[in-house]
Amino acid sequence: MSLDLGATPADRLALPTDQRKVLHAEQGGDPDLEELLFQYGRYLLISCSRSGGLPANLQGLWNDSNKPPWHSDYHANINIQMNYWLAEPANLAECHTTLFDLITSQLKPWRKATAEEKRFATASGKSRGWAVRTSHGIHGDIGWQWDVPANAWYCQHFWWHYVFGGDKRWLKRVAYPVMKETCEFWEDRLKPLPDGRLVVPNGWSPEHGPHENGVSYCQQIVWDLFNNYVAASEALGVDAAYRAKIAAMREKLVGPKVGSWGQLQEWMADRDDPNDHHRHTSHLFAVFPGQQISIVKTPEFAAAARKSLVARGEDVKSDVREWSFAWRTALYARLHDGENAHRLFRQLFSNRNTCLNLFGLHPPMQIDGNFGITAGVCEMMLQSHEGEINLLPALPKAWPGGSVKGLRARGGYVVDVAWKDGQFASAMIRSITGRECKVRCGGKVTTVRLKPGQSAQLGATLE
Repeated sequence: MSLDLGATPADRLALPTDQRKVLHAEQGGDPDLEELLFQYGRYLLISCSRSGGLPANLQGLWNDSNKPPWHSDYHANINIQMNYWLAEPANLAECHTTLFDLITSQLKPWRKATAEEKRFATASGKSRGWAVRTSHGIHGDIGWQWDVPANAWYCQHFWWHYVFGGDKRWLKRVAYPVMKETCEFWEDRLKPLPDGRLVVPNGWSPEHGPHENGVSYCQQIVWDLFNNYVAASEALGVDAAYRAKIAAMREKLVGPKVGSWGQLQEWMADRDDPNDHHRHTSHLFAVFPGQQISIVKTPEFAAAARKSLVARGEDVKSDVREWSFAWRTALYARLHDGENAHRLFRQLFSNRNTCLNLFGLHPPMQIDGNFGITAGVCEMMLQSHEGEINLLPALPKAWPGGSVKGLRARGGYVVDVAWKDGQFASAMIRSITGRECKVRCGGKVTTVRLKPGQSAQLGATLE
């Protein structure tokens, strides 16, 4: 995979990285450094997430202490997921498998811990499925408080691995059983309101706010699980009756709401503080990495999400750090705002957010932002979550000409894209699975029909 964003002047190239990154944060003008940061995320994942080993944790392989921050473990309320946002679109699907190996290896102790937790008791007295706490290790150990919808968030990664690659045997053997079991957990757990709508009880919006019913973070992640499960069941042609049941429950979930100042509500009650500049943007999960909210299909909610995103801010006096900027880069990309996506991308070059060697600097060091920013750039270049391949949906003015090769899209495609003078120039679409797809760039759409292994070259007119 390659990325070309333009050429850096020779005098800037001659400087050491620590000087270059500070100059770029302040002035811009170093596209080669931006390419480097993009590939750095891929390099780090290749280095610390190899088949047969352990998945990337908070410090990857680069923890240097016997008493590391956060135990150098796995955090399930954003961190480990962000580590793997890039795996599929940035053409590193083989690095994703260690995450699935970890999760499946832990299901037995997680089921046991879930069954023993009184809050998960059911009327029948029998527990189905599993949940996980916010932090966990590799020996069945789970730490800081329950982050109950993290089980559904983990399932998103199983679904992504299938939907990007198209391996139905893997879906049937590995992903589908985990997704179905997690649906069963939520079937037992959801609470009906008097009007028949369903809410996640006693939820939480990491890492602040009250514990209460119907928290947006929880609602959106469970919706995502149900939506992906329905698609997985349809792809395999199995469990039609249970699929219909989950689809009906999905429609009853309390959905996104627009609040009094035009924001996307973080809680079911309309009490969001426009001066809340918290590092987490958990209530925007439905924009990214989810797909419940989009510019095209739900413009009102997309506008509200933007309101919330702007209100969160980037004040240097707040606790917004490197991984926060990475997530917000991807959010702005999903909102088709290339200028703000690129502006936040550049935040990763400041000394506040990265070390001298470009490691993420959520003190003293964690590297989820390195992975997340690579994923954010992928979203700026290509999006495929709306049933079509959308080319250059968030291209900033800072990248007037360039190319990217080897991006992956849902449905089993590998895509190369080039642009010139800020406009789409050409694309090569290669099909792994042999499906029909729609390709969009701006207001132009074309349909591409390919057999497995075939490619199609598209020009500036998408022909």
